[in-house]
Amino acid sequence: MESSPGAAVNPDSAKVVQLATDRPGHYLKYALFCRETEEGPGDDLTFRGIIDLFEVPMPSEPPSGETPTLGQMDANLAFCIAGATPGEHQLQIAIRAPGIPLSTPAAETITWEEGIMFQRWIKTFRIPVQRLGRHVAVIVLDGTPIGEASFMVRFA
Repeated sequence: MESSPGAAVNPDSAKVVQLATDRPGHYLKYALFCRETEEGPGDDLTFRGIIDLFEVPMPSEPPSGETPTLGQMDANLAFCIAGATPGEHQLQIAIRAPGIPLSTPAAETITWEEGIMFQRWIKTFRIPVQRLGRHVAVIVLDGTPIGEASFMVRFA
């Protein structure tokens, strides 16, 4: 079985899988919501309390008002971008949540230095929960969505 350099072969399917480090251009290595992060020796990054599900109590009465809130969640969005070209870039995080208009703050200018393989960010958010369903943070670099992190909301 042959494989190209920089590729891994899955023996179960005999398909060639391209490794993430061989991708051309910038890409999202990972993105997740978590309660806490900690940077340790050797730049090791630890995520605690990874959030993929947020449960809210069943309301005792039907919600009232135009924009009822079932709860809110304080979370860190941890993500890593790799493969960008040196220079200035525009980074933006857009939050999509059921019942809430798309929240897209102004883009942040970041500088990617020569020789940098990847950069990590941790952004803190307070996300209001108005409806059940999938809540998403879309990571946008230079006007192009490159990936997302999400969690589900359901009644406990």
